[in-house]
Amino acid sequence: MPPSIPESADDPFEGLCLPVSAWKVLEEAHITSLEQLKTMMPVIEQIHGIGPEMAQVIRDRLEILATRRIVRVRLIFPKRLHREK
Repeated sequence: MPPSIPESADDPFEGLCLPVSAWKVLEEAHITSLEQLKTMMPVIEQIHGIGPEMAQVIRDRLEILATRRIVRVRLIFPKRLHREK
């Protein structure tokens, strides 16, 4: 399933491509950064307006985002080979 593109450029969760309904609920819960969202993941379903399906979408998108960032870092900073002297 392709990621949903937010209808607003004010989406604070850049790169997650959450459905508009999800980030509006998170905004109402005063979760405004990725760090806050990651901290709340164990109890995300307890936030009013987020059901099990939406919680799983958020978990999946965070996992994809984390994987993408790890790959990007490895491409930018490749390991240096040790040369024998």
